[in-house]
Amino acid sequence: MKELHLLGKHVNLDDCPILLSYKPDADWEKYWKVMHGEWHLEDGWLVGSERGNRGGILFSRESFDCDLIFSFTGKTVLPATRDVNGLFCAHWNEETNRLGNAYVFGFNGWYDHKSGIERNPETEVRALTGAYTYTPGQEIRVTSGIIKGHSFLYADDLFVSELIDPYYISGGHVGFSPYCTKLAVKDIEVRRAVWTDIKQSYDPEF
Repeated sequence: MKELHLLGKHVNLDDCPILLSYKPDADWEKYWKVMHGEWHLEDGWLVGSERGNRGGILFSRESFDCDLIFSFTGKTVLPATRDVNGLFCAHWNEETNRLGNAYVFGFNGWYDHKSGIERNPETEVRALTGAYTYTPGQEIRVTSGIIKGHSFLYADDLFVSELIDPYYISGGHVGFSPYCTKLAVKDIEVRRAVWTDIKQSYDPEF
């Protein structure tokens, strides 16, 4: 994927500087911190699992205080079928020892195999769809991120969802959140978002 076409915005990924490019290796804990669940390196993948009714969360050690584009290759680890989930603008709540303010995006989640984006903690700020269903065990290239409160989600080259949050979260970590499931990720990339605002209008169709 080279371009993102969003509501009122156009992004050419070649114009977006790379802030992090990571292929999992034996030194993965220098770049990532386990917050919940179990994580390990296996055949070039970071594999995370969580058996409880919560996210098995992995945080980047680096915090990204800018608009960003977050990409990775992911898959469920069969027989797991659901919640291929990632995070951006993520913060940790030390008092509760749980995920604090963050955006959570993913596929085959929200109890009915929906895909989309939501704001954490529990709010009504979310954008979900049943139009895209992830095939369990299949590798997909996930691209998500945020530009001035405008977040988005792609699976391979397919646009899945976007969400505009007027009271958006700024900055924070990226990461992953297998929710009561097991997933694997690799080829992780974070870019600083550079975009062009565009004016869109209709011409009569009749």
